[in-house]
Amino acid sequence: MTTPATPALPRGADGQQRAERFVRDVLGVCAGSKGAQADLRSGLGLPYDRCQRMHRHLVRLMPDTVQVPQARRHYYAVAALIAARSRRARDEETERATAGPRPHGTASQPGAEGTPSWWERPNLGASLAEAVNRGLIAARSAESELHLLARVGSDSVHTRLPALIGQITGRGVELDWAVLLHDLTGWDYRQDRIATRWLEAYFRVRDRHERSLTQPPESGADRNDSQDETPQENQ
Repeated sequence: MTTPATPALPRGADGQQRAERFVRDVLGVCAGSKGAQADLRSGLGLPYDRCQRMHRHLVRLMPDTVQVPQARRHYYAVAALIAARSRRARDEETERATAGPRPHGTASQPGAEGTPSWWERPNLGASLAEAVNRGLIAARSAESELHLLARVGSDSVHTRLPALIGQITGRGVELDWAVLLHDLTGWDYRQDRIATRWLEAYFRVRDRHERSLTQPPESGADRNDSQDETPQENQ
């Protein structure tokens, strides 16, 4: 009896690098041709077997280890989301890239050279928290959505993402496409772990924001003392 093929999963740095490379290539396709961007956008919210216009652009970009349609759909879904960005969202991403790497609200400190490590970069939960902090989404709605996503399968996640992400991109909220792709690729196998990270990141960013609103301004002496402290890495 032949064992069915199992979709390739990201493993450590290899999976992260695949996600990074794919997102970079899709961004290049969108920047190089409006027609290609429209082709990729045509698959927004659709299952893999209905994304006919996307194949000509993505087949050559897919990692060799990702052959099963169930696994490929995550890549196609993120490519469609990237292609569906508004002009304002594209301009914001360009500004961030020009400004260089910076720590995000999910992380306590950046890496040694100012670049956040993979796990310090914003996941979907952190981005939703930032949207709440900016008044773009009600806290109750964001939390309900995260709890709902934690309970549903990948089909429902892909169905809900376009509308959800459309509420936050292009409005000053950072969304890390590579991290999102990496999480979606593992959803069918590590859903509980990924959903927990999203929820933890959400409440961490929200808590930090709320505490910043209630804490009194620091004196000059306090600020100097705090600069001498050695921060510990956020696990």
